[in-house]
Amino acid sequence: MSMRVLVTALALVLAVAPVIASSAHGSVYVSTLPPGASVWMDGNYLGNTPLFVDGLDAGRHFLTLTRSGWQPQSTAVDVVSGHVASVNAVLTANAPQPQEQSHAKGALTVRGAEGAKIFIDGVALTPPYDAQPENAGDHILLVQRGATRTTTSIRIYPDTTTTISLAPRSSSTTQMGSADMLAALVDYVPASDFTVSGDEIAIHHNGMELECTVGSRTYVLNGKPGVLSVAPAMVGGKPYLPMSLLQRISSQNKAATR
Repeated sequence: MSMRVLVTALALVLAVAPVIASSAHGSVYVSTLPPGASVWMDGNYLGNTPLFVDGLDAGRHFLTLTRSGWQPQSTAVDVVSGHVASVNAVLTANAPQPQEQSHAKGALTVRGAEGAKIFIDGVALTPPYDAQPENAGDHILLVQRGATRTTTSIRIYPDTTTTISLAPRSSSTTQMGSADMLAALVDYVPASDFTVSGDEIAIHHNGMELECTVGSRTYVLNGKPGVLSVAPAMVGGKPYLPMSLLQRISSQNKAATR
């Protein structure tokens, strides 16, 4: 009888052992803004964010997150058996290399602007729009004809007259109403809630995550791709985004504070 009890007890221990062993592991979900950061755990490369890692030994592990153009981040995460730990990191862009401020001048000529008002970086120009002096560099050009406004980014080169030829006004254009225009991101979102790395713009504001690229109309908002009416631009080192998108962000901000 005692032998039979011993065998039964041994079989029960062997059956329970795998359950105990499997419950001694946990998981970690790692995400970053912007995504695409390399994840290193305890010195081992695991992949790029967003990343789910399973089968980890319970206890404390050390993470290092790296991405080109962004400052690396290191943190510790405690893995609990049978649970999923979450690590969410907002990366900080590398400080731009100091550059000597340029005071070079250029000139701007706008052709085909009869009956239109021309603005450079929000400042109205005085007609005729011929060889008007401007600082060399990137600028936002706004053309207003009645209720119709169009916006584009231009580059004025030093010691050179840059000539912009406007498309002739058509009947179809006059019926479109006001076109979208670019506005400064910092006027709608605090500087602490967005980062700029090269041409990449990442916004993390009131639970909303948006990624877009200077010169490209495609964007991703909360994981969903979309197409902008106007491509973002950089003017004087500041990001400019379509007004319609910024107003959408602003309206979400007001709704969140109610």
